[in-house]
Amino acid sequence: MRDMKGAVFDMDGLLLDTERVAVLAFDYAGEKAGIGRAGYMTERLLGLTVEASRPVWQAEFGAGCDPYVIDSFAREFRTEYYKTHKIPVKPGAREILSYLRGEGMGLAVASSTGRSTVVRQLGEAGALEFFDALVCGDDVTHSKPDPEIYARACRELGLLPAECYALEDARSGIRSALAAGCRVIAVPDLWQPDEKTRGEVFAVCRDLFEAKALIAGGRGG
Repeated sequence: MRDMKGAVFDMDGLLLDTERVAVLAFDYAGEKAGIGRAGYMTERLLGLTVEASRPVWQAEFGAGCDPYVIDSFAREFRTEYYKTHKIPVKPGAREILSYLRGEGMGLAVASSTGRSTVVRQLGEAGALEFFDALVCGDDVTHSKPDPEIYARACRELGLLPAECYALEDARSGIRSALAAGCRVIAVPDLWQPDEKTRGEVFAVCRDLFEAKALIAGGRGG
């Protein structure tokens, strides 16, 4: 695996433990929007931009459901929540980033979240400095599972997708990275991969510590 020169990371649910907060935020947003507690929608929406989430919301709640209204209320909840709570970093995140940086690998983020939020949250988590490139939801035309975001992240690293690991926790992100041609390591969080997905990815790891050990073993480290 010494031919691998870079790694592209999703953020929510992979580097930062934000998906459980998203459940609370959608419960709050659903109540405010009059559709009831909607935290259960979090798993269905993993990796999608607000616009790409439109058909998912409308299939569940009808054509009048506006994802931008839901998102506004969810952001309202998160803003208040993070005034009194630190953004939790997933176990092994700092360790794998430090290791890969030490190995001289290029590192990028490919997140469907907007750039301002990505920069703020990674900065608050003390992880922003590890990355050479950030590609965010408002930087691309097509949301995951389209390969655009991973293809662009690899391009910004000056690497081919085949030279990059992609670390993902969600179905849409895995599909995006596979379509781009990356070597995908799945580290599931709320969503658990089915057998088909397990057969398509390079590996499924319990956490980022295991992912680091996998990469290090392949590099003789």
